[in-house]
Amino acid sequence: MGRALAPLLAGLLGLAGALGATLALHRAASAALDRVLEERLAGAGATAAELLGRAGADPAALRAVMAANGLEGAYLVDRDLRVLADATGAAGGRADLLRADPARVARALRGEPSVAFAYAVGDLPVATGYFPVRGPDGAPVAALALEAGQGFAAARAGLRRALWTGVALSALAALALALGAAGFARAERRSAQAAARAARGEALATMAAMVAHEIRNPLGVIRGAAELVRARSGAALAPRDQEALADVLGEVERLRRLTEDFLDLARDPAIAAEPADLAELAAEAARALGRAHPSVEVALSVPPLRVRADAARVRQVLANLLENAALAGARRVAVTGGPAGPMARLEVRDDGPGVDAAVRARLFEPFASGRARGAGLGLAISRRIAERHGGALELADPGPPGAAFALTLPLEPG
Repeated sequence: MGRALAPLLAGLLGLAGALGATLALHRAASAALDRVLEERLAGAGATAAELLGRAGADPAALRAVMAANGLEGAYLVDRDLRVLADATGAAGGRADLLRADPARVARALRGEPSVAFAYAVGDLPVATGYFPVRGPDGAPVAALALEAGQGFAAARAGLRRALWTGVALSALAALALALGAAGFARAERRSAQAAARAARGEALATMAAMVAHEIRNPLGVIRGAAELVRARSGAALAPRDQEALADVLGEVERLRRLTEDFLDLARDPAIAAEPADLAELAAEAARALGRAHPSVEVALSVPPLRVRADAARVRQVLANLLENAALAGARRVAVTGGPAGPMARLEVRDDGPGVDAAVRARLFEPFASGRARGAGLGLAISRRIAERHGGALELADPGPPGAAFALTLPLEPG
């Protein structure tokens, strides 16, 4: 009897171990994702506070910060907790103490940013952040408050659902192992197989420990946890859970791109100009668009145009114009060019809906965008790059139908 119960007990211990290991991984992955969300909010807040220090108390800029980062609230307050600007409400009154944290506002006005999980949506903690907005002399003059809301909580909920699915699958697998071991306990051959399964379990435990170690890197943990869930669960995951994991990774990539855009806008990098062929740069940008949006046709009609330019930066401008056309719904983009006196002129014209009249006047300003999820930084950065080359980027035709942008750069002398 004892000999028969031994494999069963071993299986039950394996069940407990599998559940314990999976729960530990769940806690570690959740904590790591919390750190990622805190870092995302901290990065967005620091960059937005720097920009608002130059732009002033602009509700439109606050709304753009909200849209770009999936936030539910953004507002500026002064030392007296008076609301200077609010993306979702009126300014001028005193901040709601149920919403604002006076102690953290005071810290921000001392120059100390803070991010914390201050309240919960259901059982999910939600992050809020307070950041100093500095005046021309560098001293804090206001506090920027960002409220993450349910958009941030959704990523954690998706990872939690996926990992709990892994818990259930691990429990089922361990239970099946226990029942199988009990059924074949009397045969020595079955005992050997049970030992082999135990060895494989140790290998899996070792691998899980390695994964847990790697999750110290926040971005790596999201990718690692998602890959681990997919590897263990495969098609057993519900489509909604698979989408939640994909959303986490997509948000990481979107944050990376958005951060790069904010840095480009803030640091105004130097231009490394050298001879380049504008036609070749346009062709490279067109090929990149074809890989990302194969359904969009790009027609090139650009003769060799020798310019003195930073090839990578000009390619960035052209790629941004083509990408904007594709995201606006264009199916065909025509790129034409030629000399125009001492300048080379390139025109990018699409067959999309054109530029909305509401944003035309400020199209090249930071945070101006005609798309719901657009950060409104691409055209502002592109115009700055063109101007740093001694050229220009203009809206040649707002449409409809279609929009046209004209890029001019100085031709290479001689």
